[in-house]
Amino acid sequence: MSPQSTKTKPTSLGGHKQDFAPEDKVFPSPKVSTARTKEILTILVTGLPIMGALGTFFVWTATNFYVGDVEVQTSRPFNAITVKVFDSKGSEATFHTPKFQLMPGNYHFVINADNNGTQHADTNVAFHAKTKVQVELPSDLERVEAQVVKAKPKRFWQFWK
Repeated sequence: MSPQSTKTKPTSLGGHKQDFAPEDKVFPSPKVSTARTKEILTILVTGLPIMGALGTFFVWTATNFYVGDVEVQTSRPFNAITVKVFDSKGSEATFHTPKFQLMPGNYHFVINADNNGTQHADTNVAFHAKTKVQVELPSDLERVEAQVVKAKPKRFWQFWK
């Protein structure tokens, strides 16, 4: 008897009859398997870009809005300022403005205003808070006195100075 027949056949267990299903019901046709695979791939092809876009939006939001404001305040006006910022991992960032934003954490600042020498400051930047860093700049008179003290007379053998 062929496996595709639907005829019943007596079994050796108490004379019960058993029905045989056609092969199409036992083994799915290749068309059904291909359709299911195509459906799964369609879901993946549309789902992965959506998940990527959501991930990108999350990272963009975290980097743009998970910050604290930092403002460097000086004792007198200045023309140019350079603020080097170091975090605990050793990363460095340089800013040429007294107001900028940083992610929350502990930072070390090296501040140079009008090339008057560097000043160091440590601070903790909090989320969505304004942190002010005070810097004392030397007055114009102190700068002139410092420049006069630094000027040394030339000696006749030091022609390169």
